[in-house]
Formats: sequence, C-alpha cells, structure tokens
Amino acid sequence: MRDMVKPALKLFVICFVVALCLALVNSATKEVIAGRIKAADEEQRRQVIKTAESFEELEGWKENGQEGMIGDVYSAYKGDELLGYVFTAAPKGYGGEFKVIVGISKYKEVLGVAIGDNKETPGLGSKVAEEKFKGQYEGKSIEKPFEVVKGKASAENEIEAVSGATITSKAVTDAIQASAELAERLLKDGGE
Repeated sequence: MRDMVKPALKLFVICFVVALCLALVNSATKEVIAGRIKAADEEQRRQVIKTAESFEELEGWKENGQEGMIGDVYSAYKGDELLGYVFTAAPKGYGGEFKVIVGISKYKEVLGVAIGDNKETPGLGSKVAEEKFKGQYEGKSIEKPFEVVKGKASAENEIEAVSGATITSKAVTDAIQASAELAERLLKDGGE
C-alpha cells in the first residue's frame, strides 16, 4: 500500500503544478485572445460592407423571437448614414455548423458574403468559401427568396450549387435568406 501512495502523491503534485501553470497562462492571455477575436470579427464585417466606417451592435432584435440561426446583427454606418446591416449566421452544413457573415444594404440587396471556418468536405463543400460561389449573391435583391439549383442559374434569385456539395450550398443560402428576412423586418421597422 505504501508503495502506491508515494508515486500517487508525486503524480498529484505534478498535475497540480501543471494545472496551476495552465490557469496562469490562460489568465494572462485571455484578454489578448478576446481582442484578436474581436478584431477578426470586425475585419469580416468590413469584408461584407466595404464602404462602412463603423459598426454598431444592434440590441433588442432577439426580443421579437427572430433569433433562428442568426447570432448577432450590426448596423453599418458611413458617418451618420445607415448603409445596411451585417448578420452573423450559423447554418448546419454537411460537416456541421459554420459561420456565414452577410452584408445587406438599406436598399435591400446583398453587398457581400464571408464564410468562416468550416468542417465541410475539402475540395467539395469547402468551395462555398471561394469567390466563384459566394460572389453569386452580391448585388442580388433580397425581395425574392433565393433558390439553390443544380446546373446553371437562369433566374435572378437562383444560386448555382457547388457540384457535389448541395447540402453546404443550401446551408449558406438558408443563412443568407434568414439574414434577408430579418433585414426586411428591420428596414420595415424604421431602418435603425
């Protein structure tokens, strides 16, 4: 019994010291990591509404039961002028949930789309992050629902799916459609 107590005690002390060191490192770097995440999020908002000078988080929109897959909403401004909204959505694709950032103008058109980190199939579903796919949305009106089609898109509201990745293509389109519907309500309620 005594032979087991000494090694167990040594192992406990080593684990305690390592855990304490990890806690100290985490405490020291927590603010730096949070600052980098905030800067990365700001950069993604700038990617989808390039002319914006500032972004302001919109409060109170969840109170109307409008959450769905939308995580947060920002108003985009150039000076005092409202340019539109930036939505962060989290649809479920083939490889799980991923982040889609959507910029919609006050004139009800998609200004830009950014795709965050995802676990979609490399070479297939991951192609939704490429300009060839996400560029299809830019400049399109949100007044008609978007529709994912296999093959060439022929109508204004049609989006050509990535070949072999229809589930992921539909997930991105669902996120953009949810953003468009919320943008319609926000603009209808006064625009700010």
